[in-house]
Amino acid sequence: MTLEEFLDRSLTSYHATRNCQEILNENGFQKLSLTEKWNLQEGGKYYLTKNQSALIAFKIGDLKDYIFNIQTAHTDSPSLKIKGNKLIDCVQGKRINVEEYGSAILYSLFDRPLKIAGRLLVENNGKIEGKIVESKNFVTIPSLAIHQNRVVNDGIKISIQNDMLPLVASDNIESVYDFFDEKNIIDADLYLVPKVPAYYSGFNNEYINSARLDNLTGCYSILEGLKNCKAVGISLGCLFDNEEIGSATKQGANSSLINSILVKINSSLSKTEDDLIRAYENGFMLSIDNAHATHPAHAEKSDLGLVKMGEGLVIKHNIKYTTDGYSSALLKNLLKKNKIKYQDFYCHSDMRSGSTLGLFISTRLNINSVDIGLCQLAMHSACEMMKRSDIEELITCSKLAFETNFNCEN
Repeated sequence: MTLEEFLDRSLTSYHATRNCQEILNENGFQKLSLTEKWNLQEGGKYYLTKNQSALIAFKIGDLKDYIFNIQTAHTDSPSLKIKGNKLIDCVQGKRINVEEYGSAILYSLFDRPLKIAGRLLVENNGKIEGKIVESKNFVTIPSLAIHQNRVVNDGIKISIQNDMLPLVASDNIESVYDFFDEKNIIDADLYLVPKVPAYYSGFNNEYINSARLDNLTGCYSILEGLKNCKAVGISLGCLFDNEEIGSATKQGANSSLINSILVKINSSLSKTEDDLIRAYENGFMLSIDNAHATHPAHAEKSDLGLVKMGEGLVIKHNIKYTTDGYSSALLKNLLKKNKIKYQDFYCHSDMRSGSTLGLFISTRLNINSVDIGLCQLAMHSACEMMKRSDIEELITCSKLAFETNFNCEN
């Protein structure tokens, strides 16, 4: 599956996780369950999912290096979450009731082709099954014409409850569920998401433009690195859901999921609790999430040290990130040895920074960690932008990091 296909098909975290499973199945990974006893083998390749929206995959390398080599990213992106299944009457017919999921650039969703996508919970022979779906039809959120809002280009205040409800029908529809052929729907996790094929732009087609570059490019890079690497110790790719709303869910990074998996790996390999602690201490983690490139029209919004697309991956520094001087130095040493381009990213000191996946996991595992990512423009827009060449740098970095015992190399 190419990156472009992965972006186009991964409308929600459920779709992204399903697509990740497809990639892993094609590359010989065996699916596990947390409720079963594991019989792991040196040289084995495994994965499991949580809630159909998070995935953790791992390879077992030579166990003389018993370390956990972890890389994380998230499967979700900002969107509009559908509230229930009842439609809202309006002068033109019916609208869908929504709320904000994450921090989207709301105006970028106006007048754009959107799909209803996510998961339907369906009753089948007394059991509840999750069906991952995408509506056949597009829906649209109409903007207010400039003739009726002459100051629109001076900036507008958007009400999610009033302005962001898509117009979906004039008649003959009673429920959001009518967009799907499934019967016996009990409940659902549905979202309004932009459906715009990934495309290239620029004089040399050097840019890639798509919805959800943040953070599907991180997920894709980790899977490419993992499937092609020669694992050192236990190499794990951890793709969590719900980062955009704080990670505090059972399938999020701020849960006990990662601990449960690492404990089961340790037990299956007949290792002791002391071995587990050493594997954390000698391990390393890359927390992969995208960063802001310096905007061509608004350089004043960035730190004084400019970050440029096409100059390689970024190492992210902030008090809310996991990166410190030591972990950064470990990674930079590897990147320099292998001639992988990188640059340092710092937040503007007068602006609030977001937090990342790595912050939750590194404190939970007491593991050396560094935040990295790709720099991009228009983060959280319905269509984001980055340099194609940077993605190859991140994929190469991911593979090399999975193959490196940072404790021995430095």
